[in-house]
Amino acid sequence: GQLVYYGPLGQHSSKVIEYFESIPGVPKIQKNCNPATWMLDITCKSAEEKLGIDFAQVYKDSTLYKENKMVVEQLSSASPGSEPLSFPSRFSQTGWGQLKACLWKQHCSYWRNPSHNLTRIVFIFLSSTLCGLLFWQKAKDINNQQDLFSIFGSMYTLVIFSGINNCATVMNFIATERNVFYRERFARMYSSWAYSFSQILVEVPYSLLQALLCTTIVYPMIGYQMSVYKMFWSLYSIFCSLLIFNYCG
Repeated sequence: GQLVYYGPLGQHSSKVIEYFESIPGVPKIQKNCNPATWMLDITCKSAEEKLGIDFAQVYKDSTLYKENKMVVEQLSSASPGSEPLSFPSRFSQTGWGQLKACLWKQHCSYWRNPSHNLTRIVFIFLSSTLCGLLFWQKAKDINNQQDLFSIFGSMYTLVIFSGINNCATVMNFIATERNVFYRERFARMYSSWAYSFSQILVEVPYSLLQALLCTTIVYPMIGYQMSVYKMFWSLYSIFCSLLIFNYCG
C-alpha cells in the first residue's frame, strides 16, 4: 500500500476531514458518518478511479508531506556533540526479571491452550483406568515369574505410552511458540536461557498432575502394597518419566 495521510487527527478527526475535503472533487462527509469509514470509502481503488484522484500522489505534493519529511530528517541526524547510543547491558531486565516474565508468559500460554493440556490429562486418565481394569488386583495374586513380569509390564507400558503421547502433543505447541521466541529474542526482550528454563519449570505442575492421576488410579486398582513410602516412589518414578518425555518433545 501507499501512504495517503500522516498527521494529527484533531478533535473528532477534524484535521483528517479538513485535509481530505480540501482536495478538489472529494465529497463532503455526511452527518453522523464515521470519519474512519468515510476516509476508507473515498480512498479505495474504485473511488480513486471514479474521482480521478491519486491520493498517494496528492499527499506527496502536499505541504504536510514536506513538513513531515523535514521532521524525520531532523530526528534522524544526531545532535552536535552527542555520543553514540549505548546501553549498560544487552537486556533491559535482569536475569531474574527475564525469568519471571518468561515464566508468566508460558503459564498464560499453557492455561489458554486447553487443547494441549486437556488432551494429555484425559489420555492418561483413560489409559490408567483401562490398565487398572485389565490388571485388576493382579499384584495380590503373584504365583510365578510370569505374573511378576505382567505386573511390571503393565506399569511400564502405561508410562511409556503416556510419555510418547506427551512428546507427540507438545511438538505442535512448541513449533508455534518457536516463531514467537525467535522474534522476541532478536528484539532482545529476553535471553535464551530464561526462555528455556521457563519452559522446563512450566511443565512441572502439569506433569505432576498427570503422575498423581496415574498413581491414584492404577496403584490401588492393580493391588500394590498400600504403603506411603512405596506410593511416593511410584509417583516419583512416573513423574520423572513423564518429564523426560515432555522435555524430549
